Amino acid sequence: MILVRYVLKELIAPFLASLFGITFLFVVDFLVKILDSVLSKGLPTSTVVEIFVLNLAWMLSLSIPMAVLVASLMAFGRLSGDQEITACKAAGISPLSLMRPVLIVSLLVSVLMVVFNNWVLPEANHRSVELMSAVSRKKPHAFIDAGRLITQFPGVQLWVNHIDPTTGTLYGIQIFEMEKKGAPRIVYADSASMEYADNGATLMLRLRSGENHMTDPDNPENYFRIRFFSQDLAMKNVDDRLERRNRSYRSDREMPIEMMQDVVDDARKKYVEFRKDALEKRLSTLVALQKNVVGDSVVPDIKESNIEIDSVQRRRSLQRLRVQEVSSLRTTERAFGRVEAELKREAQYTVEIQKKISTGVACFIFILIGAPLGIMARKGGIGTGILYSLSFFVIYWICLIGGENLADRLVVSPYLAMWASNIIIGIFGIFITIAMVRDRFSGDSKFFRGVRAVKGFFGRGFKKVFGRFG
Repeated sequence: MILVRYVLKELIAPFLASLFGITFLFVVDFLVKILDSVLSKGLPTSTVVEIFVLNLAWMLSLSIPMAVLVASLMAFGRLSGDQEITACKAAGISPLSLMRPVLIVSLLVSVLMVVFNNWVLPEANHRSVELMSAVSRKKPHAFIDAGRLITQFPGVQLWVNHIDPTTGTLYGIQIFEMEKKGAPRIVYADSASMEYADNGATLMLRLRSGENHMTDPDNPENYFRIRFFSQDLAMKNVDDRLERRNRSYRSDREMPIEMMQDVVDDARKKYVEFRKDALEKRLSTLVALQKNVVGDSVVPDIKESNIEIDSVQRRRSLQRLRVQEVSSLRTTERAFGRVEAELKREAQYTVEIQKKISTGVACFIFILIGAPLGIMARKGGIGTGILYSLSFFVIYWICLIGGENLADRLVVSPYLAMWASNIIIGIFGIFITIAMVRDRFSGDSKFFRGVRAVKGFFGRGFKKVFGRFG
């Protein structure tokens, strides 16, 4: 038990450090993307913190498996580098015995990650979408950008050529406003300032040096052009409050497995119905085409009546037959199009179901590959952990994302698409684990000499930029 506690204790520090570092990178990238649009809304601190916390869920779903891989590589690499693994072998303790408690803990983490991905992550995504929708409705004037058509204001479209970043004054303004009676009004102004009225429920544009162009709603032939030196334009229904609205609709990223399974069952049921209908339409189309070819059509009926028809009548009859054939073929195509749409919907939600499970199981897979790599590489520095982790994590996500795209296009099975990365890396992990137990690979093998050469190349580059770190 002492050795088990010692190995697990060695994993805690690198896991927490790597989890913090990886999550921090996600946070920085997220803040760069939304910081400007969020701060421009004048939101309270509690709302900004809530946005951050809700989006922290998807960051943790990605950073925890990667942190597990980094921690296992660094911890077992340090044990190997300090000859503690050699001492354990001399005492008759196999490296696999050291891995066993870590594998058990990683299996527990995998189960917790599946639960997290199934319940916490979808609900956090759903609430985040609701909150960001409310933020987008708050202070629409924050959407006013130069050189872009603004359509957020009800009944009004706005164009601004330039905005003074210091004073906030708008220049080169064009406004298209729909009047109550249906006659539009176009307003041109050289400049304008913005003010709030009615406790923030109305945005007032104080226009300077412009013209109104409009038509008489009662007599559209009358056209008016009115010049003004100063004019106020009220943008109504501009709510300055943060109003949250419940959304009944949920995308696949906002659903737990149970809800997505209902969608999959519904898609499968409709697929069977639409497929049966499409096959019936296809059969009827083939029968109709066969009748036209054989002669059981409008033209033969006219011949049997012993009525001579001229070429114009014959051509019109053939054209009608052609129209009927094209209509039947299009009906069949639409029927098979619905079949394909239901297949894609089933594949899309099946992919998300399997992704929630496979990304959780990745924690176990990464231990299976990280521990033996760390032991056989005999290096426990941060350079080794980062290099190996990035390599396998990139491979993992390339397989996962590529498989998702192929599954959505019905090229491969959703199950194979989502589990291929775990299978490939897991097989490699089992291979090197067996090799480690049998001492087939060592730190001086060609494989690890090549890996260390690559690490040294990148390490020298990092040192030149950031200084010594490994």
